[in-house]
Amino acid sequence: MNIAKTRILGSNYAGLFGVCSDELCILPAQVDKKTEELVEKVLEVKTIKTSIYASPLLAVFAKMNNKYVYLPKFVEGKEIETIEKEAKVKIINTENALGNLVELNDTGAIISKLLSKKAAEEIKNTGLNIEQMNPAQTEVTGAALVATNKGFLINPNATKEEVKRIEEILGVKGGSSTANTGDMLVRNSILANKKGILLGEGTSPHEINRIEEALSGE
Repeated sequence: MNIAKTRILGSNYAGLFGVCSDELCILPAQVDKKTEELVEKVLEVKTIKTSIYASPLLAVFAKMNNKYVYLPKFVEGKEIETIEKEAKVKIINTENALGNLVELNDTGAIISKLLSKKAAEEIKNTGLNIEQMNPAQTEVTGAALVATNKGFLINPNATKEEVKRIEEILGVKGGSSTANTGDMLVRNSILANKKGILLGEGTSPHEINRIEEALSGE
């Protein structure tokens, strides 16, 4: 897998500023050309730029796999139009910050218990296995877990039973680590797909090894 460390918009929390599939990555409009080119190279994707809810913190509000970009209902029309030029959009009927509460790949979705059962069903109806759970001692499931079509990473607070259940739902193996030298909300520090991993600059060599192993599905 391709691996690189970076800062996005001056922040080590590089994962906050993007959502990606295996073919496309959505980045904030403010991202510079050099960073955009690094994302394209490491993840082997095409990039597009937009805000979500007028914010550059795309991962807080959105999730993405190769089927859809999942957005909460309060996203602005012009933002949806920009995304729909390159990907199918699924609007989920929720006022919550969807990206913080859901992590998914093409097979399944792990959904926080904070999200309504109705909204969870809407995600299920896009053809995904789902499980509503709060693994790793947090309700912000979408921030504590990174999933791709190759593997997944969750923070070390997850139990063995939780890891096993996530494997069953997502259909891939995974592992645990922190990122950015101790960050438990690992998705905030990582942007990844099956081809590559972008990490916040504060990520230690030990963490990089653990993260690569987990996201390789080994």
